[in-house]
Amino acid sequence: MASLAHPAPSRARVRYSIIITLALFGVSVFGTGFWIRTQTRPPHDPLFLTAHHQMLGYQFQEVPLGAQVAETLATTHLFNGHFFDSHSNRVSVFEAQWQAGQGTGGNLFGHTPEICWVGQGFRTVRFNEPSQVFLNFAGRRIPFQCRVLRHPQLSTPEITLWAACVDGRWDDVLLGPPPNLNDGAVTVGAYLQEVGRTLTTRWASVCRLVQNPFYVGARKQFIRFSMPLNTGWEPALIELERFARQWLEPQGPISKG
Repeated sequence: MASLAHPAPSRARVRYSIIITLALFGVSVFGTGFWIRTQTRPPHDPLFLTAHHQMLGYQFQEVPLGAQVAETLATTHLFNGHFFDSHSNRVSVFEAQWQAGQGTGGNLFGHTPEICWVGQGFRTVRFNEPSQVFLNFAGRRIPFQCRVLRHPQLSTPEITLWAACVDGRWDDVLLGPPPNLNDGAVTVGAYLQEVGRTLTTRWASVCRLVQNPFYVGARKQFIRFSMPLNTGWEPALIELERFARQWLEPQGPISKG
């Protein structure tokens, strides 16, 4: 009776299969990177924002960043601290810029609150606030990510907005929350909703990236500001938007000389 067992593959065939798999993987990775670089085109109507260090009605307190943070971000253009109004209300700010050829695109993603703050013990909490809001500058709607995060040693959560641009485009940056960010127990429905939001955000960003590829050495900017959530999220967002209109100013198109 003939045996139904398949003959064991030879070592040569296994080695050949591994080589083919690695070759295909290398082509897909390096080919994609080469395509992005060769398809780069100047952005249409690029926009950068100037973050003011002084504002009427506010006192600014600088918070120096450690040498390790500056080394990780790979730029010397860093602005970090707190603005206090006449009633001692605080708005914390952070702004960084990378000139063309300085740093890599990863610098934009490593300092988002969902990465950096969570690494310091914060966890996201949900108050039905929007996950994204749009602020208008120079007739442009810039998408800002919106989250509420709480630290176990702080009595008040923090509501924060942040945005990033590459080469003057604010809607091509891939931003999405990593897993296990929620504070406390999470229901199945809430978890699936968070996963759906993450996948939707990332898929939309990938589609925009394919349509408008950028080179990692392009000029970049990252902006984040936050305040304690002492009220409901609606008045807090109104206050942050009012602050942003005073703190940030459009630079206008940047010439590509």
